Amino acid sequence: MSSFEYPGEFYEVIRKDFRDLAAETEFLASYLPPGGRVLDIGSATGGNLRALAALGHPGTGLDQSASFTAYAAAAATEPGSAEVEYVHTRAEDHTTEHRYDLVYSLFSTLNQLTRAELRQLLESVHGWLAPGGHVVIDIGHLLNFVDGYQPHIIAHHQGDGLLVTRLARQSVHAHRAVWRNEETIIARGGDGTVSMYANFFDQTVFTAPEVRDLLLDAGFEVVAEYGGFRKEPGPRIGRGPLLFVARSATTGQEAAA
Repeated sequence: MSSFEYPGEFYEVIRKDFRDLAAETEFLASYLPPGGRVLDIGSATGGNLRALAALGHPGTGLDQSASFTAYAAAAATEPGSAEVEYVHTRAEDHTTEHRYDLVYSLFSTLNQLTRAELRQLLESVHGWLAPGGHVVIDIGHLLNFVDGYQPHIIAHHQGDGLLVTRLARQSVHAHRAVWRNEETIIARGGDGTVSMYANFFDQTVFTAPEVRDLLLDAGFEVVAEYGGFRKEPGPRIGRGPLLFVARSATTGQEAAA
């Protein structure tokens, strides 16, 4: 369960304080052939797809936020870039006849799914991959949540003449293994106008072995695990991203043969 219906320009300001677009782009591009097609699950305001399109990779972005999807579509007009399409939908409801060289989901987006929903989505993704294609998952793991827990957060983000303040409360539903984030977002525009939005999202707390098993059950083999987009080793303890790179197990068997 989640709600991200606030202007995309505010998310862009917040995003820059958490993520390294250049590193993400280089990492994703390393798994693409020239002109390879990409699918971004949880594309938000579209920054990753725009960066890959500038390198010649056409793609599709899926996001459940109407506000973010509209912002992304309006921003995807750079001359000379490959074609990009943004679709307002929940990923688990999406169907397509396209085949992609890379399917990825970043920033713990897949933690917003239940275990059953993630299992179903991974099975769908397996069918969306082109021969030799890869899937990249950036997921929040158990120790990431434990080490990063703060009951209350006040954070300020600035950029492009905007000041965005997040007032957040985190809580845990132990019996469901769900992490709830409730936020009030207060934004002051360049003209001094102030607006406020309610934002919340639930995240399922996965363990790394659990994600490996879900990928295996969906027909994948894990070919690499990293602790960041510079391809550093996975975190041994505590906070830090955990990136899985996988491909169809059939592809791996064919390569071995």
